[in-house]
Amino acid sequence: MRPFLIILFSIVAQLTYGQLVTWNLGGPAPTTGRESAVSPAFVKEGLKVSDLTKGPLVRSKQGNARGFSGHLAKNVRTFDEAVKSDAYFEFTVAVEKGYTASLSLLKARLRVQEFSAKNFQWTYSIKGDDFKKLHEEPIYMSDLNNSGTNQPNLDLKKVSDLQNIKSNSKVTFRLYVWGNDNAQDKGKISVGFGKSNAKSNSPILKLEGSVVKN
Repeated sequence: MRPFLIILFSIVAQLTYGQLVTWNLGGPAPTTGRESAVSPAFVKEGLKVSDLTKGPLVRSKQGNARGFSGHLAKNVRTFDEAVKSDAYFEFTVAVEKGYTASLSLLKARLRVQEFSAKNFQWTYSIKGDDFKKLHEEPIYMSDLNNSGTNQPNLDLKKVSDLQNIKSNSKVTFRLYVWGNDNAQDKGKISVGFGKSNAKSNSPILKLEGSVVKN
């Protein structure tokens, strides 16, 4: 009976999901929003994570304290146009030697304004190109709360590519945005990630899952 319990405990331990990566943009040195890249505040042992960056079409002239956002340099009407125009935010997660990772949940606080892009599409790539959609329908955000609003959580457990990711492998995530009115939106900080709470420094982006040492 005891060997069975040990095996069962090992299986349960490997399936325990928790916090893997977070971006918290407040604290003693809060972001201005004009940064081209921001580093994660927490990274689970066994992972190597890039900065959160802006694609070439996302520009930043005005501030967004404790946030990370920008305006699109031209009108982008569709998802295909967003892909072609490089209208995205991006980060990469690499699994270090001696570890295996499985991803379970992606959470984000997104920010939009009156004339900004309001359509969001999360994608991922194992090879660094050939991005695949993480959800069928785009996420449409209409709440103009200046601090942003939480998107629906994305369940990653059913995405086979994101389970049992082997050592020395990496996954690139891109969040494409579109649907802006450039005549009104130009030069404004208007779309992207919302603000971390001034007191709690809550994350604006969080990836959950498990990392197991081989």
